[in-house]
Amino acid sequence: MPGSYTSSTFISGGSAMLRSRFGSLALGSSVLALLVFSPEVRAQGIEVRVEAVRLLERANALSSTRQIAANYRTDVNFRAFGVDGTEKDGPLVGTFSGDIEGYEWFFGSYHAISIHYPDKIVQNRDYQPEPAEVQEMDRLTPLFTGRFDKSDTIESITDASLEGRDAKCIQFETVNGRSAESNQICIDAELGTLVRWNVGNERLEYTDYSQFQGAWLPAHIEQYIGGQLRMVLDQKFSAIQGPIDWSSLTPPNAATLHPCYSYKRAVMQSAPQPPSAGAGPWYDVKVHGVIGEDGRVHEISVLPEGKPDLEAQATQIVSTWTFSPAVCNGKAIPVNASLVVHFPPQ
Repeated sequence: MPGSYTSSTFISGGSAMLRSRFGSLALGSSVLALLVFSPEVRAQGIEVRVEAVRLLERANALSSTRQIAANYRTDVNFRAFGVDGTEKDGPLVGTFSGDIEGYEWFFGSYHAISIHYPDKIVQNRDYQPEPAEVQEMDRLTPLFTGRFDKSDTIESITDASLEGRDAKCIQFETVNGRSAESNQICIDAELGTLVRWNVGNERLEYTDYSQFQGAWLPAHIEQYIGGQLRMVLDQKFSAIQGPIDWSSLTPPNAATLHPCYSYKRAVMQSAPQPPSAGAGPWYDVKVHGVIGEDGRVHEISVLPEGKPDLEAQATQIVSTWTFSPAVCNGKAIPVNASLVVHFPPQ
C-alpha cells in the first residue's frame, strides 16, 4: 500500500512522494478500492475473535520499528520474479536517526535517493515514480502486517508446524461485496511473531527472526502470488555509531519538497468498472499510478499476476478515471496512488 509520511504530504516541482516504514492495512480493506456492495459479517465465537485479535496485535507490537531508538541502517537485497520467468535484482539502503530517514533504491535503470526531515524531503531532482516491483518491496519491508476489521469473520485458531517451529494459525473469511476469500495468518507460538500471511492470492513467509533494538524482525521474506514465487527479500539491520552526516547522503542538485499544512486528498469523480472477468471468481487488479494536477491517472503500472489480458484492460480502464486532484496549500498537486479494478465473474 502507499505509505504516508507522518501527517503531511510534501511537494515540489510537480512531484509528490508518500512514504512509510511500516506497511499496515486493515485486512478487509483496499486503498481507493471500489466496493459496490455492503460487507456482511457472519456470526462467530467472541472468544475466538478476541484471541485472534490478541495474537495479531501482539505480533504487530513485537515487530514495531518504533521501538528502535539508536541510529541504524537497513540493507535490503530483493529479487523480483516475473510471471514470464524473468528475474531482476535491486538493493535498498535505509538510514535512520530519530525523526530523519534516508533511502536509496536501485532497480535496473531506476535509481532514487530521498531524505525525509521533519519539515522537508530532499530528493534527486529527476525523481521518477517507483516501479511496481519497488513499491512492492517498500510495502513488504521491514514487515507488512494488518488488523482485522468488520469484514473478517474468524473461523478457527489451530496448531501447526511451520519451518520446524510451532505456530498458531488463524483461519478467517473476508467478505467484500459479493467476493469472499478464505485466508490464514500464522503466528509463531513461542516468539509471538508473524510467520505466514496468506490473504487473497498473496502469501508472505517470514523466517530467520532476530531481535534488533527491542524489535523482532525477519531476515528473510518470500512473497507468492497465486502460488508462484514473485519476490525474495533479505534484510539486515545494523547500528550506526556516532552522528550521521546527512549532507554526504544528499544527492547533487537535489530538489526540496515542502510540507502541506493544508491538504485535501484526491477525490474520485468517475471510475467505471469492467462488466465481467469471464467465467470464474472475482478478480482484482492492483494498479499503481500518479493522480496528476489534471485529475487523470498517469505513470500507470501493474505488477503482473498471471492474467495479462485483464491487467491490460485494467491499465486502459484506469487511464479513463478522473479525480478532483489533491490540493496542497491551495494548489493542485500530483500524488502517488494505489487503485483497484474489480472484475466480477460472468
